[in-house]
Amino acid sequence: MKAAPLVLGTLALLAQPPGVVLAPPPGTLGSGPLLDAHDHHALLLGPTTAQAILAHRVVFRDNLAKVKLAAALRARWKAVRRPFTLVAVFGSWCGDSHRHLPDLLVLQADPNPFIEVHYLGVNRDKALEAAAWPQGCDPQIVERVPTFYLFAQQPGGGQAWVGSVVETPPRSGQSMAEALVELVEAGGKPRQAGS
Repeated sequence: MKAAPLVLGTLALLAQPPGVVLAPPPGTLGSGPLLDAHDHHALLLGPTTAQAILAHRVVFRDNLAKVKLAAALRARWKAVRRPFTLVAVFGSWCGDSHRHLPDLLVLQADPNPFIEVHYLGVNRDKALEAAAWPQGCDPQIVERVPTFYLFAQQPGGGQAWVGSVVETPPRSGQSMAEALVELVEAGGKPRQAGS
């Protein structure tokens, strides 16, 4: 008897137009997570944790196992001594997020007390409510994922956006871990002309 509602629920999902995210039909899968209409996997939406990301899809764990972080890069991450908030906006459905988010997960595994890391999952429309952003960080418009937003703590406790890495590392052959370390090291310093 219980198999019939599950089959009907799957058929209902297949009948929806592409890009529509649906909750499972009542009585089929409970009040479980939202499903992506393209691949029918659960979505991670809003604020989440590194642990939840790794538990969510095997591709995150598989790609995490492939990340090789040089000791010198890890030392540079640990050497940052200015308070920052790094917000990673990603799609649990997104191939670029699958490839690049594990680099941040590896950096965060050896935490720097000056760098507070937040993860925000988005749907394919990339919309985030203002309340999802960490306190003191102005909400940003998200056009591509993953996007890593860096905010620097200001006198009086506010946060100011100082830079981003959007979707892929800026230089050919560069790892996302290296791009993020460079972003944090620059930390809003004025850029030289031509750089």
